[in-house]
Amino acid sequence: ASSYLFILTVLHVLHVIVTLIFLLIIVINSFSNKYNENNYLPVLTTSVFWHFLGILWIYLLLFLVFIH
Repeated sequence: ASSYLFILTVLHVLHVIVTLIFLLIIVINSFSNKYNENNYLPVLTTSVFWHFLGILWIYLLLFLVFIH
């Protein structure tokens, strides 16, 4: 059981770090006015990634709660 907790913790930290890097890049580029109505794909993909991770962690939480 402790190995599952370790794996989940490492994956969570990895996802948080990757997401923060993506968000930092988006913020820096948005302050540099690199995005407009024709160039917003990086913002869209980062948003999809962010929401996918949210749904994934809700699923994992429910899975771990109901596995017992």
